[in-house]
Amino acid sequence: MTPASAGEESLRGKPAIRSAPERFFETWLDALGGLLFCVVLPIPIYATGQPFAEGIGATEQTILATAAAWAIVWYCVRRLDAFPRTTLQGNAGYVAPVAVLTYATVAVILLLARSDYSRVQLFGSGLLTILWATFVAQLRARYLVRNYAVVPSTLLPEMPESPGCRWLTYEDVEAAGARADAMVADLGRDLTDRQVAALTGAAIAGVPVLDRRFIVETLTGRTPLGGLMPNEFGALLPSRQYLIVRRGIEPLLTLLLMPLLLSVIAAVAIAVRFDTPGPIFFRHDRVGRRGRTFSMLKFRTMHHGMAGPSFTRENDPRITRVGRVLRRYRLDEVPQLLNVLRGDMSWVGPRPEAVELGRDHVRDIPHYALRAIVRPGVTGWAQINPRPANEADEMRAKVEYDLYYLKHCSLWLDLMIVLRTFAVVLSGTGAR
Repeated sequence: MTPASAGEESLRGKPAIRSAPERFFETWLDALGGLLFCVVLPIPIYATGQPFAEGIGATEQTILATAAAWAIVWYCVRRLDAFPRTTLQGNAGYVAPVAVLTYATVAVILLLARSDYSRVQLFGSGLLTILWATFVAQLRARYLVRNYAVVPSTLLPEMPESPGCRWLTYEDVEAAGARADAMVADLGRDLTDRQVAALTGAAIAGVPVLDRRFIVETLTGRTPLGGLMPNEFGALLPSRQYLIVRRGIEPLLTLLLMPLLLSVIAAVAIAVRFDTPGPIFFRHDRVGRRGRTFSMLKFRTMHHGMAGPSFTRENDPRITRVGRVLRRYRLDEVPQLLNVLRGDMSWVGPRPEAVELGRDHVRDIPHYALRAIVRPGVTGWAQINPRPANEADEMRAKVEYDLYYLKHCSLWLDLMIVLRTFAVVLSGTGAR
């Protein structure tokens, strides 16, 4: 059967390509398996008698509390799992903090309510939840392979490598009678009648038809610069309501953290002051929201007065001994929380660029100026994802990450970035 007849054959009940089984079974298996592993199986360890046989006691309250905590963690992890990351560190980097915060909150609620419960079971369930959720996220990201039929076949070399994807030509899928999870096509180019007929047949057979740029964006976390049209700029505008609410919450949370941060700031300030001569803080003009210039505050990490390029190289000789430690663990960025209080920056967003470099990037990199749609951030999506070592490719990748952030800006993505930032800071990776 030729692709040209795919639509007609599908209408006669003979689809040219078959849809893969629905994936909702994975979701329910994950939920029920986790409930058994994290909540039900440990019950005999601490339960006395038959639970719920004589009303609600310590055992029953513990079961209900752990079940509620597991449900919250499972829901949050499933929402965060929509964003690309395939490494074990990337998975554990958001699973562990969500589980710890959830179970700690449940424990505080039980304490305030003066409820009797098993602390061993509650926090033991939290540990099991971290292990289960990390294992499932790693399993799903790496070993649940999905088949994608690509049209036209010349697109195959352009598809990103991913352990969870198998790229096949439409002709191979059709000839083998294999099931496909989706059809991938370059919908931005002129397709032949045969190719359109193949896509039509796939849609009739219940196979999703996805644009190449969409699937690349989903797998890599980057919005490709090539082919981004002006009519797509509207999709880069985050929800105004969300940005307003976030702007109202950020100063309050920053003020709540200040008592803890002041001790860190004082210790770092003393270390910087006695390491090398020069000021403690470093101010630099950066490009902010809508192209406005603001003065960004950092701890000084370089020798005062030493000349050099405006960007930092690997093993830059201008960096001080204390500065290397501060950069490794991102402690030099802590003073930027004052910029958050002033409204110059947000906790999460594209990193602000130096004014002189920003002008060059606007001229050399397509759509670079779109980063100014939102306030720059202390951390961002580009800072927690791998980038090429080549300087030119690295800057282009950063812009593509930033455009992805603009398209998907939400509470869940911001939460993912904050959680993974803690993991990056603790590991000290990616710093210069």
